[in-house]
Amino acid sequence: MLEWAARPGATASVPALADAAAQAFGVPPAEVARLARRILGSPACARFFDARSLRWAGNEVAVAEGGDALRIDRLVAFDATHESSGSREWWVLDYKLRHAPEALAEYREQLLRYRRAVQALQPDERVRCAFITGEGALVEVESA
Repeated sequence: MLEWAARPGATASVPALADAAAQAFGVPPAEVARLARRILGSPACARFFDARSLRWAGNEVAVAEGGDALRIDRLVAFDATHESSGSREWWVLDYKLRHAPEALAEYREQLLRYRRAVQALQPDERVRCAFITGEGALVEVESA
């Protein structure tokens, strides 16, 4: 549902999108809407879904790392700030709605693999990675 809400020019309301997601994935619409509102309304996460502030954005982005095909939940690029090198700052985002992702080594390693794959494609630009939780928290992961 988050990827539908984040499409440029998206006009459907959260309840309408939640109903569509509930039908597509067999989950309760109220729960989908609750999670979406938390994430889209979160000061930490909202910028990753605001098409006006993004230089580039993609959902379910296919990449490869170590010979394995990977799929990134959301990949966005912002114009670089003065602290960043290169012309863009990339964010690799992984949705982990029901867990404390930073506590699980396998989740951290998965996210770091995504970041390595993007860094290989954008070697002169800053690439950061984070989990987005169902509570609307952004949990950035640094190198191991």
